[in-house]
Amino acid sequence: MTKTVGLIGGFSWQSTSVYYKEINEHVNARQGGLHSANLLIRSIDYAELAAMVSQKDYNGMTRMLCKHGQELKDANAQALVLCANIAHKAAESLEQSSGLPVLHIVDFTAQKINTFGFKKVGLLATRAVMEEDFYKARLQGFGLEIAIPSEEFRSTADNDIFVEMSKGTIPQDVRSRWHEAYRLLFHEQGVDCVILACTELRLVFVPVDLSGPTFETTTIHAGGIAEWALA
Repeated sequence: MTKTVGLIGGFSWQSTSVYYKEINEHVNARQGGLHSANLLIRSIDYAELAAMVSQKDYNGMTRMLCKHGQELKDANAQALVLCANIAHKAAESLEQSSGLPVLHIVDFTAQKINTFGFKKVGLLATRAVMEEDFYKARLQGFGLEIAIPSEEFRSTADNDIFVEMSKGTIPQDVRSRWHEAYRLLFHEQGVDCVILACTELRLVFVPVDLSGPTFETTTIHAGGIAEWALA
């Protein structure tokens, strides 16, 4: 039996379904038979979180996530997970308010990068993730140097993620813009690897697009969660 993990998801529900699948597949691969993970999922309306992020209402976002964290604690979760990179802006407050550990996406990602010995990493994500210390400083705490795309690119990132990538078919100009930003991180900023630090970027990049070492945070996070639950 695994420890019980409470997931706060729904941003988006598609990426939360990836967490559910990846965690359970990882647990089953380790334990065999009919085994799966003990998970509690509180899935929110993505439109609410997207509106708060677009308005930079991070206090409102944090209050909402802390409320849902308490719900999961009351349902006997032993740890909490935020199923989006940007939501980790609330991670410290969530940990303090719930009294439960938050299994942090940066920690698992940075640990994996360190196993390869990479030092300079490029970061593709929402604007807040690319620019603010709640994410970058935590990566730097693992000895990593961070490079981010230009201001021009960062100014369009949130609209691409919260509007364009939610469409059934992502416009080609959006794909091209992110692919070019990825290329420039390697060829102009000389990074050793790139972190795709937004769950929606799974929709923009397929394996053939990835010309250098690339770390996709959703899959890494899910694997780390599964290992914590099994420990």
